[in-house]
Amino acid sequence: MTDSQSPAHDVIVIGGGPAGYVCAIRLAQLGKRVVLIERDRPGGVCLNWGCIPVKALLHAAQTVRDAAEGRRMGLLFQPPEVDLVALYGWKQRIVDRLVRGIEFLFKSNGVEQVRGEARLAGPGTVTVVTAEGERELTAETVIIATGSAPARPEALAPDGRAVIDSDGALKLVELPKRLAVIGAGVIGLEFATMFRRLGSAVTVLELESQVLPGTDPELAGIVEKLMRREGIGIELGVRVGGIERGPAVRVSYARGEEAATAEADRVLVAVGRVPRTRDLGLDAAGVTTDRRGFIITDKDYRTVVPGIYAIGDCRPGPMLAHRASAEGIALADLLAGESRRRFRAIPDCVYTDPEIATVGLSEPAAQAAGRKVKVSRVPLTAVGRSLTLNRGDGLCKLVVDEKTDKVLGAGIVAPQADCLIAEAAVAVELGLKAADIGRVVHPHPTMSELLLEAAEAIHGRAVHVVNR
Repeated sequence: MTDSQSPAHDVIVIGGGPAGYVCAIRLAQLGKRVVLIERDRPGGVCLNWGCIPVKALLHAAQTVRDAAEGRRMGLLFQPPEVDLVALYGWKQRIVDRLVRGIEFLFKSNGVEQVRGEARLAGPGTVTVVTAEGERELTAETVIIATGSAPARPEALAPDGRAVIDSDGALKLVELPKRLAVIGAGVIGLEFATMFRRLGSAVTVLELESQVLPGTDPELAGIVEKLMRREGIGIELGVRVGGIERGPAVRVSYARGEEAATAEADRVLVAVGRVPRTRDLGLDAAGVTTDRRGFIITDKDYRTVVPGIYAIGDCRPGPMLAHRASAEGIALADLLAGESRRRFRAIPDCVYTDPEIATVGLSEPAAQAAGRKVKVSRVPLTAVGRSLTLNRGDGLCKLVVDEKTDKVLGAGIVAPQADCLIAEAAVAVELGLKAADIGRVVHPHPTMSELLLEAAEAIHGRAVHVVNR
């Protein structure tokens, strides 16, 4: 190929979510000519329909809860009136501001944006259907970062009215008086928390025997107890049979031979997410997927087709925005010839109240792997800051290798757990010991002292709990 025939870009990135936009910006910073194709707005699901809008609404719902709790502190408020349209408008302004921020970063770093539907036409070639017509792009490298979408089982298919998914829940113009949530995973519990606090009666239906399946049952049990205390109905170990759609929506479910029905104004289906890999031309390009549709890659994100890579939710692994962004940075560095970043500590956060955050190996996972571990458990009441926040229920659980004292994992159910878990993630990633955490001065009074106490408790040296 002559210079005049060489591709106009070094890299084509398909998808502008946390994996794609971060990868594109880093590649441009490293001197690559990058074009990013996005069917909608930059930021992907996380910014536009997931992490950011849901957390904004959870903050609003927390304000309602805080006002109600003010009575215990001698602060009296009238019951709130929820203007859902205004609330969602506030949420959307936050999203719009962040979208503009990404677009500004694209422009500042020289990343070209193309809005349209992308399809692989072969190695190094992508066809894009835009509002102006079809366009063909070529590059030496193509990165697929198309993310994921809500799972929509046929029997529970959302119709946008009586039955909605997480996307539909962010478009409501009226607060449902009764909401049935199918699925007690992260999405289901966060929406259940939000709608309950805004005034809806909420019932959660879950197939597994615990909320947050896959999480340490001890930690998940605390969250379940507190959600029930808040008035959220939770039915575990039940199989949903179907949805009768009418003026009143009825969800039929069964636990063994015992059948029951939940009536609601809206049903929120939150049964997981699936990769967005259909209609990308993967077969034509020779890119392989597993039976669930995830793109198969090696440890360096390479597909079986030279020059085509995949990162984020469209490949197997935890469907987390920060994992996707970390992969975007790692791949960009790799393509630019820099050292390959490898990470083993991927924290996970759930924004219930209190929040639950985990990283590394849980106690059950460590035991299943045959690891000999020491475990400490420190209740929230060991830290004075928790009571000043009017929160006394929760736990910090630290899992440490018995022989080396290295931190293998941690689980925290507490206010600010999303921030607290970062210190544990550093410990797991860098192979720090519990003793290392114990030697660091933590500010008082803060929730950060919870992890300090847990680290000291490993060696029977905690001051604010009885050592065992």
